[in-house]
Amino acid sequence: MLDRLVVEGLAEREREEVHQGRLRRYYRLTDDGVRALSAEVARLSANVRAASSVLRARGAL
Repeated sequence: MLDRLVVEGLAEREREEVHQGRLRRYYRLTDDGVRALSAEVARLSANVRAASSVLRARGAL
């Protein structure tokens, strides 16, 4: 998953370190990644509002 985000330019490898003999990689979101994440949050929020509306109409909330 992280490799795909890097290829798409949404994340980049920030650093690597060895901890207790194991390689750890640290990543950060790029500006494009922040924009994509923000758009996904907005999309999911809209879905939650729509689902909540349906549940309220049915008296389930």
